[in-house]
Amino acid sequence: FIIGRDMAGTKSTITGDDFYGAYDAQDIGKKFSSELGMTVTHYENMVYVGPEDGYVEESIAKSQGKKAAKLSGTEFRRLLRAGEDIPEWFAFKSVVDILRKAGDKAFC
Repeated sequence: FIIGRDMAGTKSTITGDDFYGAYDAQDIGKKFSSELGMTVTHYENMVYVGPEDGYVEESIAKSQGKKAAKLSGTEFRRLLRAGEDIPEWFAFKSVVDILRKAGDKAFC
């Protein structure tokens, strides 16, 4: 069973801080995996570090001193709605076209 990074990513409505840690959902899944009859597959956050190396695990990028390009889901949706360019390292143009055509229904 795959549980992504930040799958429980909700913000506090008071402070705007993350309510759960980035890997808390994976940790909870692992804790209850035998009860649920599943094996949780752990993987680290992947970041884009440029055309030469493409995507690497975030810890590797940090250990090698590489700057990671970032685009949050919130910013991605804003760019989509505004019709602004989406970096090709973040999403294929064909996917962006489909999401723009679907509008907000794509995020329900």
